[in-house]
Amino acid sequence: MSDSELQAVNGQPQFKDETRSAPASPPPQPPNGGTVAWLFVVAAFLLFVITWGPSAGAGAFQDYYQRELLAQYTPSAISWIGTVNATFLISTGVLAGPLFDRGYVRHLMLLGSFMVVFGQMMLSLSTKYYQVMLSQGFCIGIGAGLIYVPAIAMVNTQFTTRRAIAMGLVTSGASGVLFPIIFIRLQPRVGFPWTIRVLAFIQLACCLVALPLLFLGKAPPRPKNPRSIIHWEALKEYTFSAYAVANFLLFMGYFIPIFYVPFFAIQALGTSLELGFGLLAVLNGASAFGRIGSSLMSRKLGASRLLVSAVAISSVMLFGWIGVHNLAGFVVFCIFFGLFSGVLISANPVVVAHPVISPTPSVIGTRLGMQWFATSLGVLVGAPIAGALGADGSMGAFHKLQGFAGAAMAGGVLFLLVPLTAVWKYDKNQ
Repeated sequence: MSDSELQAVNGQPQFKDETRSAPASPPPQPPNGGTVAWLFVVAAFLLFVITWGPSAGAGAFQDYYQRELLAQYTPSAISWIGTVNATFLISTGVLAGPLFDRGYVRHLMLLGSFMVVFGQMMLSLSTKYYQVMLSQGFCIGIGAGLIYVPAIAMVNTQFTTRRAIAMGLVTSGASGVLFPIIFIRLQPRVGFPWTIRVLAFIQLACCLVALPLLFLGKAPPRPKNPRSIIHWEALKEYTFSAYAVANFLLFMGYFIPIFYVPFFAIQALGTSLELGFGLLAVLNGASAFGRIGSSLMSRKLGASRLLVSAVAISSVMLFGWIGVHNLAGFVVFCIFFGLFSGVLISANPVVVAHPVISPTPSVIGTRLGMQWFATSLGVLVGAPIAGALGADGSMGAFHKLQGFAGAAMAGGVLFLLVPLTAVWKYDKNQ
């Protein structure tokens, strides 16, 4: 035994405690880019196309169901199909987020992809309300939810300073431009069943490209001490709770135009079916530009400042919708509301990943899922309430629908200021 391995203390030799003297290794930092990380962005973009497509194109389905497939039901009753779909898309993250944190990302992606494609195929065979609800509302919604939050979390864990840019590119896939255009072009020519099957094959192709890219490299390690499904401590944090209430109100207002743009254009303004669906595509296309543009500006202006500014302008636009009485004005509304409201989708996950909302990267998946559960409740009830307010299709009824949407988003802005004030204070002290 060498002298260097012994120490004389009071004349007695002792071993050095190397375990105490060795400094603790810091946790590994995200790569903040690289080939694999950017391939994750491509894969997540494709998954956003197939998961958010049915929800962002809900107005196209809503109008068709009201006119033909489910004409015997009220607009409010029909809107439950789309809101149930969107609710499961967002709320399933409560389970998918913690399962992602525990290393089950590949299982989530495979099961979710299967359910989305299978549900779409079943929708092509549906002729009754309960069949459409089960296939589009439940099966597609749950499958999309199993994919959505893990896709965001995978990209979040690969970036630090470039996170906003990556998320902007990913969430631009959720714009929903593709689904309304394909639907209005194909449905009159080949019918509803084959139109839905074409959409299902597009979703299948996206899955076949995206999943191998996400499975590059080693599977995420499973932690030895997995956390609980819900972080109850988060609910005691006023910033986290206020942010959840804000998301509930913001998304309640956000989804109402997505559901009722074609209905308003056709019923109140007297446009053609093709133009009514086209205006929904215009709104969704502008939303894609808003998401990408906000990601490019976020490093200079900050995601939180962009978020609160954009949703404040969106609430003003919703109130301004009340004064729209002609096609030109409605086109302007669709462009600007889509442009600014799109920031809500791209900047929101970035803010959730902030240390004030998620203290460590390891809890991003769980806390993102919890936030999206609160969001989903707003999505669930918003469009049906708006449908009941605007059921008769008169301009006065639409004013109630529009005012409700604007008030919901304005309330969300007020609650959003609570956590963002804490975020700004934290950033100032760093």
